[in-house]
Amino acid sequence: MQPNIIKTSMSNGLIMGVLFSLNFLLSIQKNALFIFLSYFAISAIVIGMYRMAIRFRDTQCEGFISYRKAFSIILYTFFFAALVSSIVKYIYFQFISPSYLESMMKDSLKVLSDMKFSIDKSAVEQMESTLKPASFSLQYIWVNVFVGSLVAIVMAFFIKKNAPISAENKEQE
Repeated sequence: MQPNIIKTSMSNGLIMGVLFSLNFLLSIQKNALFIFLSYFAISAIVIGMYRMAIRFRDTQCEGFISYRKAFSIILYTFFFAALVSSIVKYIYFQFISPSYLESMMKDSLKVLSDMKFSIDKSAVEQMESTLKPASFSLQYIWVNVFVGSLVAIVMAFFIKKNAPISAENKEQE
């Protein structure tokens, strides 16, 4: 049976996207309890990804998977999860809390001025352009994919499972 990595990654990415979104919504709260719960969401993301990759290996790859294929399923899943999460972030920044990014920018400028960094007008304009709901949400796609690639590099070692020598000989015949 030939595994369909993209289809599986899309369905897994939807589930992981919900977890990413939950983590985002918990982490932006000012309440320490919610921030603490966001750490559990991060754990759920890692454990969930591991279980999804194992399930893919065992059900669609007949129990065997190469490092490259394990890396791919994890990375694609993070990509599709990042797409789902970016939609939630956009909705949050655009409609639920439109002042969030503006307050984030003010806080950043205050920190920079407290640290005695000189801030020119072009730097402020560039910050304003990147802290728009659409551009900020799209930037997080690449942040999540980068984190996913780091997770995939490590996790794929634990997911990969080579076929026994006897099974490989049968395939060659």
